Amino acid sequence: MTRLTPAPPEPDATAAPTSHPHRLELIKVDLVGGGREVSFNPGLNLIIGDITTGKTTLVRLIRAMLGTMPDGLPPEVDYVQAVRGHVMLGSRAWQIYRPRTTTSDALVEVSEVHPDPDREVIALRLPVARSDRTYSTFLLDQLHIPAISVPQARTEPTGTLTPVTMTDWLGYCIITGDELDTEVFGHKRQWRNVKRRWVFELAYGYYEPELARLNAELRRVELQLASLDHDATIRAKFLADTPFADADALDFQITARTADLEQIVAQRRALGTAAGEVPGVQELRQTLLATRTRRADVTDRLARLEAQIADLNDLRRQLSSQSARLTRAIVADEWLVDFDFIVCPRCGNDIDAARTAPHLCYLCLQEPRPAPSQSQLLTEQDRIASQISETDEVIKGRQQAQKSLQREAAHLDELIIELTTGLDQHTQAFISDRVTQIEHYAARQAQLEAEIQRLREYAALLHRHQEQLAGREALEARQADLRALIHSQELSQLDAEDNVLALERRILEYLQELHIPDLGQELTVKINRKTYEPEVAGRSFDELSSQGLKTLVNIAHALAHHTVAIDRNLPLPGLLILDGLSANSGHEGFDLDRVRDVYRLLSRVTDQYRGVLQVIAVDNELARNILLEFANRVVLTLTQDDRLIRIPQAPPDDLPTDAEE
Repeated sequence: MTRLTPAPPEPDATAAPTSHPHRLELIKVDLVGGGREVSFNPGLNLIIGDITTGKTTLVRLIRAMLGTMPDGLPPEVDYVQAVRGHVMLGSRAWQIYRPRTTTSDALVEVSEVHPDPDREVIALRLPVARSDRTYSTFLLDQLHIPAISVPQARTEPTGTLTPVTMTDWLGYCIITGDELDTEVFGHKRQWRNVKRRWVFELAYGYYEPELARLNAELRRVELQLASLDHDATIRAKFLADTPFADADALDFQITARTADLEQIVAQRRALGTAAGEVPGVQELRQTLLATRTRRADVTDRLARLEAQIADLNDLRRQLSSQSARLTRAIVADEWLVDFDFIVCPRCGNDIDAARTAPHLCYLCLQEPRPAPSQSQLLTEQDRIASQISETDEVIKGRQQAQKSLQREAAHLDELIIELTTGLDQHTQAFISDRVTQIEHYAARQAQLEAEIQRLREYAALLHRHQEQLAGREALEARQADLRALIHSQELSQLDAEDNVLALERRILEYLQELHIPDLGQELTVKINRKTYEPEVAGRSFDELSSQGLKTLVNIAHALAHHTVAIDRNLPLPGLLILDGLSANSGHEGFDLDRVRDVYRLLSRVTDQYRGVLQVIAVDNELARNILLEFANRVVLTLTQDDRLIRIPQAPPDDLPTDAEE
């Protein structure tokens, strides 16, 4: 029986693409080092090829370019150095260079394409993780998707927080072949399922960014309160074992101990004053002080005399040296020394005395200075001898004064020792009479100082305790306010429910268009409000009868998410990649019609949402009639002879290599 299917509406070729803040569109993907570059079109794109030709690998590398690099890639991917992509993020085009490395500190290079001519081009190098500003947050910011953190455990709303990254949002955008017929966005994997549910609540409004911020602040407040409780318990237990738990009593004791200390210090000062009233002590102290002052003056004078004697000895040695030179000059009948040069002292050549006039020096060619006469030299020698004699007399006088001062210094040292001994003898009797009293005052002063220090530490501890109790009241008030705000946010979810109802209607519409098999009762669609999984005709996804049926439900479910998000401006990236569409369908009869229905649905929807939704369908070899119908949508065809990764061919053994040439 021939089934009539309504033809999809023709797209308006003149209509401009609709602008959408969450637009994520691939323009070109280049596998650097893998010899493969794939260009994509807006709307529907088909990638077809045999099994094991690299279709799924391309899907995983696209996911790596936009998120995290997966493990377990085929060995031929080692030839790929990086994934370079030209993508649209919102209304702006970007060039992305993602190195093929799994380390969290890998740097991704992004640069703006066709920027505003009135400003500089934006170019960034962003780490994959371990930073406040990461590649993931950059993508989310460009797509106008909130980059927030949510509770790691859903049962603990104020517990440890975990970020919702771009990889988590891609869970709704990229469905691999091993998931399409078995899972709903990875719901069978615990950690991905947790993130899947959070993304659903964020996208549809059940969990708003403001609510996430309030929950995060509430957690910080509760942690501070818990810390205050812990500290307060320790302080209360510590102070309970002391007699100083009352702040007023503690201040009274500090005041009393301070007064006692001042009295003890005054009494010790009075004892020191009384020691000076012993007969003869005051006179001895004054005499000892004057003697020590005189001894310091003698020491200064001795130092000055020693310096003068040293200078005079240096002067005498200089005069004696000058006298000896004059004696040699007189004996030699010349002043100091006169030389005749027969060779040049600089270059060593012979010097001819007749080379210049007789009245000029044959060496420097200048007129010689007049030499002093012998009588002048004798007169100069007599003058220097007189200076030497005078210097000797001055040195002798200084040495005599030095000896006199040294004798006086020795006498003063003896006198100081005598006075010190006498003073000790006069005061020893006074100290012996009052030693018990002095020891008592000293011990009492040390005791009072230690008690005052300890009491002040208790007072500081009590003061901090009271400050934290006052701060606790403010924190408890803020905690109550936050809980009220969170409660009000959770109650205002009418829009979220309306969004989910629209999703249910859209899934039902797409399933009817796909003509899914009769399930024995009226076809209905419901999103489970706890698991956020689709239920078709009262059956959960896991209860559906076949993998082919699950594939159709998954396609309708994923496509509906994206179109509803576009219609209602929900934060969901406008990219959908479906891998293995016909893997669980036959190629004859009714199953072939369903495969055609799937591609017609995808074609119609992408034409309707052209410019805001891009769909990439990855499949095996298609039936000829289907392939002919959608031939203009094929962007890549892979075969066993032309796989995704084009491995460089090694030169034959009989051909010389570049090095050999």
